[in-house]
Amino acid sequence: MRMSVEERFRIVRSIGEECIQEDELWNLLTKKPHPICYDGFEPSGRMHIAQGIMKTINVNKLTSAGCKVKIWIADWFAQLNDKMGGDIDKI
Repeated sequence: MRMSVEERFRIVRSIGEECIQEDELWNLLTKKPHPICYDGFEPSGRMHIAQGIMKTINVNKLTSAGCKVKIWIADWFAQLNDKMGGDIDKI
């Protein structure tokens, strides 16, 4: 079943707290059936179960709206910012 642009926009928009250019998001969803989205984070300790659940919910929402999702783990930035003592093995 194909979703309308309005439905896709509503789903994608529900994830972000802030959207600087809503018209650009609308145009993207209109022109690209499978835009690429990303979720990037810098590890700073053990992930809490709620963080994992929220990431799963958000990825499911994005994929239901036709998006492809890439998850970026900023492990080098965590090391540079001395998270977990700067130990890349712990990060």
